[in-house]
Amino acid sequence: MKQATEYATDIVTLRGGAGKLAAWESTPPDGVDTRDTVLLVPGFTGSKEDFEAMLPILAAAGFRCVAYDQRGQWQSDGPDDVSGYTMDSFAEDLIAVVDQISHGTPIHLLGHSFGGYVARAAVAAQPDRFRSLTLLASGPSSTSDINFAPPQLVAQLIESGGQQALWEQMSQSMAALVPPAELEFLRNRIFATRKANMVGIMRVMEGWTDYTAALRATGLPILIAYGSSGDLWPPSVHERYAEELGARTAVYDGVGHLPNEERPARVCADLVAFWTDSH
Repeated sequence: MKQATEYATDIVTLRGGAGKLAAWESTPPDGVDTRDTVLLVPGFTGSKEDFEAMLPILAAAGFRCVAYDQRGQWQSDGPDDVSGYTMDSFAEDLIAVVDQISHGTPIHLLGHSFGGYVARAAVAAQPDRFRSLTLLASGPSSTSDINFAPPQLVAQLIESGGQQALWEQMSQSMAALVPPAELEFLRNRIFATRKANMVGIMRVMEGWTDYTAALRATGLPILIAYGSSGDLWPPSVHERYAEELGARTAVYDGVGHLPNEERPARVCADLVAFWTDSH
């Protein structure tokens, strides 16, 4: 089972608009100067554990990193009503987290998959809070050019069958590939995540907002990072999106939707280079 690594990582509690947000904070070890603060935001059915392999690598490079469970995910508080899971509420939580960890200094922001959607909304709303934006396996649209069931259908599945129905769909493809202990963690996380969170995210994705123009207008450095094989969005979609945003790209050959878990060292190397150039 995934758990907080002992390497310079602490379990911390932050505050969001719906209550406590569970988080991990990883700080540079003794003898390594802190360069900047980084916030990492997980996606649909995800959590802070999605960045477990990255945190010690980034800390060793001098970056203070915070990863948190979004409202209603895994170990974070969240309402039981779907109306409590709007893009505005997710983005407001993110801004609140920034206020708690930044000490008034702009930070680097990374969002994975749906976490990238939330990151875009937060940057578009409050660009002065951020030093850069990284979208990791987070394409431009939830409804076109994506290898994923229509959000409306996924929402209906969860509404009718709850976490069990979603887990049955997910576990079929993972059972032969994921070690038993990891599979147990993923199952526990799905069942601990509020049903309203998952339905709410699908509704947000169904009515996604195009922030391309707003993000370009911020002038912030942007990195589009993605796997070349098996991501939810084809490489051509990520490439086109990067061009529209004027963003840098990082591509991971033979990797699907989880570069953060499949190639953490390579992802971190690219992030460190990007953040260093963003000064």
